[in-house]
Amino acid sequence: MTDHNEEVPSKIISFPQTRVSPRHTVDGYKELGMGKMAKAFGAVKEQQSGHWCSKCKGIWFGYLLEVECPKCKNRQG
Repeated sequence: MTDHNEEVPSKIISFPQTRVSPRHTVDGYKELGMGKMAKAFGAVKEQQSGHWCSKCKGIWFGYLLEVECPKCKNRQG
């Protein structure tokens, strides 16, 4: 059982958020477009998740479990 009077940690590490520019890039990231499913279902931006394409060196946005980059058709991340 935990004591509700315990001290709260002074530093909280936040969970990485979607739709933020990667910290290690100067100009953000290269956006590669939307996946086929996202286009077919008309998914709004908030319903899509970002996926990294190692061949294109950019991020594309897809719906649910899409795995294919819309630019180069890479399925290996």
